[in-house]
Amino acid sequence: MQRRFILGLGILTGLAACAPSLPPDFSYGGAGFQINNVRLNLAYAERNFGNMALYRGKPAEAAAALAQFEAAVAGMRDPATTIALPMRYGNMIAAAVREERAAIGVPLDVLPGTVAAALANAVGPLQSGNQAAITAALSNPIFTLGPQETYQRLSNLPRLWTVESVAPELTLAAGSESGVVLR
Repeated sequence: MQRRFILGLGILTGLAACAPSLPPDFSYGGAGFQINNVRLNLAYAERNFGNMALYRGKPAEAAAALAQFEAAVAGMRDPATTIALPMRYGNMIAAAVREERAAIGVPLDVLPGTVAAALANAVGPLQSGNQAAITAALSNPIFTLGPQETYQRLSNLPRLWTVESVAPELTLAAGSESGVVLR
């Protein structure tokens, strides 16, 4: 009996791993990106930055996903929110921020809301392909690598394993109500 249960559990786990995930959705279900709506940003976390490999060669989408990640982190740090995330994820989120910032050349001392706004401001120019507008948007001083290198990094992001691994937990936190752990 126990052997059949374990075998059945293994089959269910394997099927869950093979289940197709929803494609990214930067319309946020029609609401559009809202930098200050922490619950909305968290609700779409797994969908939009749970697999950053999807954005290879798509710098606008990469910037949108990273803007959403930074906005979620900023929102969870806000004392006015009531988002609950178990303390054990605090170090993982800090590591995800370090990983993401190293990938695009943003210093750790820049506030997450500032990074989210800078990345969100770059999405439109990146979508349009207007080189002058892209250069202007990525000339923001928080992008320490300069506009050309930042563009290259957004176009060819490496796998951000820590960001991707924390995304499901952030999505779960969207429905929580017991207090913020990130300050």
